Amino acid sequence: MRAKIRRPKQRGGARWYYGALALIVIAGVVGIGLSAGSDDVHPFAGVDPDTGTFYDHWHQAIGVNVCGEWVSDAPTFEDVAGTTVLAGIHTHGDGFIHIHPRTSADAGDNATLEQYFDNGGWAVDETSFDIWQGPAVNPTKTAWENGDKCPAGSTMAGRKGVVRWEVDCKTRKGNPAEYKLQDLHVLTLAFLPKNEDIETPPHAFEAPSADVEGETPVAPDVKSCETSGPGGETPTTTTTVAGATTTTTAPGSTTTSSTP
Repeated sequence: MRAKIRRPKQRGGARWYYGALALIVIAGVVGIGLSAGSDDVHPFAGVDPDTGTFYDHWHQAIGVNVCGEWVSDAPTFEDVAGTTVLAGIHTHGDGFIHIHPRTSADAGDNATLEQYFDNGGWAVDETSFDIWQGPAVNPTKTAWENGDKCPAGSTMAGRKGVVRWEVDCKTRKGNPAEYKLQDLHVLTLAFLPKNEDIETPPHAFEAPSADVEGETPVAPDVKSCETSGPGGETPTTTTTVAGATTTTTAPGSTTTSSTP
């Protein structure tokens, strides 16, 4: 009688054990699948064998403002700094980040601002950045860190600045290095006093250069940058003062000509 009573308990326990084991195995397989597919997000790496073009070919405008001055565009590079390895995230010196990954190193979740900076031989994080060139008044000072003072001769001379950044002319928080690059968006990195506005970067309304045969690049279409304040697009206006006509083509940019 004891045996007859105990047997069902043993079979039930076995079913529970094997059922639990099966769930663990299934969970493990799913987990491995998700892990393997974690890089399977845009931008994709490689070339489409049917068309011969990159699976994804993106362009993101970028501008760097130091103490009120837009520094020069990053110089052209196509190899990872210090190597002969082709960089799938690079620039052609046109004020745009060109993103067409060749390998997983520059694809998916790895396609970040930090990867672009690393490829170029520079550095960026939440409190500092080290770029290719400084402002005109001190072009050799390329590294800027929270608390540094703007250089003598700049419009903000002597004032302490902090690292700030925007995407599509809207303030972002956190570490800019972790930002995932996007197609036809506008990125701004700045070192400015806290109460100073970040202007719209120079290439926000321009198209990048073509770097693939047959390509027709298009400009970002970011409405939030058109009305973001200094640097945003405004209609051309003409005003006449004594002896001269001043035509304003964009905020901060004027052309003056003499009048009879």
